[in-house]
Amino acid sequence: MAQAGLKATHARARAALCAALGPLILSGLLAPAQAQQADSSPMPDVDTLPPKAGDNAQQVFEAPFFARYNPLSAADIVVRVPGFEINDGDDRRGFGATGGNVLINGERPSSKATISEQLKRIPSTSVLRVEILSGGGSSDASGQSRIANVILKPSAGISSPTNYILGFRQLEYSERIGYTMQLSKTFSLADNLELALDLQGPNIRGRTVAYESVRSAVGGLTQYRQQYTQSNNIGLQLAANLKWRADAYDRVNLNALIAPTDNSTGIGSVVYAPDNMLLKQTYGRADYPTNYRGELGGDWERTFSEAFHVKFIALGTMSTVDMTQTLNTFVRGAPFNTEVQTSHVQTGETVGRAVATWRATDTHTLEFGGEGASNFRETSLGLSNQAPGGEPIPVVFDVANTRVIEARGEAFFTDVWALSNVVSLTSEFTFEASRITQTGDAAKQREFTYPKLQVAASWKADPNNDVRASLKRDIAQLDFAEFASSFNSIDATTIVGNPGLEPEKAWKAKLEWDRRFGKKGAFTLGLFHDEVQDVRDLVVIGGNDAYGNIGDGVRNGVEFRGTLPLDDFGLPSAELRLSGVYQQTRVTDPLTGNMRSFSSGDNSTPAPRSGSSNGGPPPLNVGNRDWGYVASFRQDIPALKSSLSISFARNADRKEYKRIEHIDISRGDRVDVNWETTAIPGVTLRLGFGNISSPQEIRERTFYTPDRSSGSVLRTERRSNGGGSDGTRSYTIQIAGQF
Repeated sequence: MAQAGLKATHARARAALCAALGPLILSGLLAPAQAQQADSSPMPDVDTLPPKAGDNAQQVFEAPFFARYNPLSAADIVVRVPGFEINDGDDRRGFGATGGNVLINGERPSSKATISEQLKRIPSTSVLRVEILSGGGSSDASGQSRIANVILKPSAGISSPTNYILGFRQLEYSERIGYTMQLSKTFSLADNLELALDLQGPNIRGRTVAYESVRSAVGGLTQYRQQYTQSNNIGLQLAANLKWRADAYDRVNLNALIAPTDNSTGIGSVVYAPDNMLLKQTYGRADYPTNYRGELGGDWERTFSEAFHVKFIALGTMSTVDMTQTLNTFVRGAPFNTEVQTSHVQTGETVGRAVATWRATDTHTLEFGGEGASNFRETSLGLSNQAPGGEPIPVVFDVANTRVIEARGEAFFTDVWALSNVVSLTSEFTFEASRITQTGDAAKQREFTYPKLQVAASWKADPNNDVRASLKRDIAQLDFAEFASSFNSIDATTIVGNPGLEPEKAWKAKLEWDRRFGKKGAFTLGLFHDEVQDVRDLVVIGGNDAYGNIGDGVRNGVEFRGTLPLDDFGLPSAELRLSGVYQQTRVTDPLTGNMRSFSSGDNSTPAPRSGSSNGGPPPLNVGNRDWGYVASFRQDIPALKSSLSISFARNADRKEYKRIEHIDISRGDRVDVNWETTAIPGVTLRLGFGNISSPQEIRERTFYTPDRSSGSVLRTERRSNGGGSDGTRSYTIQIAGQF
């Protein structure tokens, strides 16, 4: 029956995807007729530019094109580019491999902050236009097949007004109001020197309420639990960017960020027998006395001629998080145990990078350079139990206190070759070498060398159609947190550290088709196939769960993103957007020997990070899950200077395969409704009603004896979880403007 239910779920997902894809693709194929009607629109035209080596511009969207969307920031503008979705890149060490698919003035800022976060710091009034590029022919956006280049207005030699965003949000269960605040201003210090400051102060207040039942192998209720967490996260983030145009040949940029956070979480768990008799109560609190991150980076670009320039980048990041959690347990009202858990995590990274770009001929652009980085992560974990009147008894973990240091270097060479006005080829070769040294409870040193090849071809079949094909050798990021042990007090689970974890490696092939129609219509359809080696998943070490490698696997799938204007369907000033992924992963389970999907739980290897904007639909990020989609409808109401939008989003279940248990986590459709208006002069007002169906997160844990390979069920635990910082019904009001 479970198999049938799974097939039915997949069938519904495929049907929903096909139902949404059909109108978009059909409209694209019928584009000539629609384009004639679109030409009568008063909105600014979308220009098509001829491709150039290393700067293969396809479309240009001037700032007035986005006026209908009432954008507050550059992020609000980029997410409204037809058929485009912000990709924040992979979360990896170093600089080159973490780039997203958005550039600012043709380059990537010297910062590890995600590009969607950086775009939110730029007021929409500073944006001149957005160019859509193809081919990924720059090391600033290596591996990205389609790039948005945000061009900012040149400095007028005067300081800009202060832009502000102020929002309030009430979350279901929390019964408290949280707030967000953002101030942005650019100061002109001289004709060739400007300073941009951005201050953000979020206060996120959320409460999670859960009911969990425990049943025997035959389904009888043995106990049930009521649990809650009450979080209060107060943050402050100050970011600064200094731009200095020293002369016609030299440009210098400096970036700095400091973000202290005051976090705390109240915790409660009450256990009852089937007859409602109280069995156990646990109450406590987690505090984070030290919790901050900081960053300092800069770059210097020297132009020697129109054909040759170099760029040097230096970057340093640091973060420290200390946690103390105290839980007091009472059995039938009497004190029973006090558990104290402490942890300390400190991370740091320094990066140096040099890139030289040479336009050798009209058809060849060459880039070459190198990067060096040093990273560390220091971790300590402590746990003790104390009975009433007794002494604290420490709990011993393997690999509880450890320090991991990595020294890494790479050299790279890229050739962007315009074979003709419509065909381009990008070839990139990188050689990476690193040494990872671990000390403390586990001592180990390993060295890695990886040659990485990437080839991408782009064919502009006609002004409205592009076809891209790419093949690359990808080396995933090792998470140093998985080299050390971790403990979850409420679930009473331990993941031991694995100093022998290897990075996941893959050959990734992708074929994409871009179709543009009219001035606002576009879609991208892609097919991908990954041959994955050393799949990172859960393994067993010394009878405990740990993250490790379980052999080779495959990942196949299809992805789609598109924008469909609905004027020709009887809905003027309306549009439909859709992003979706359907994929299948297969690997041999090390315990059962059977084929299964990759683990896709909270700690599974994620997909590239996806960015969003304030008031927009949530980003699509399925990770290793089987499918996911985000669909949104927007109706502009010009007479009221307003718009109404509704979005639907859902991902397939998350799954984890542990030694003695299988975990399945599901959540229903997310539905958000937003209304915004500029009817009040000088102010943009947004009202949001998020997660209106208040879907519960359902976690099912199936325990086996003696382990999962036996198929013999010991018990099941089913938790219905509502609330959290983002997973519950919310009411939001946001105002923005200038002064």
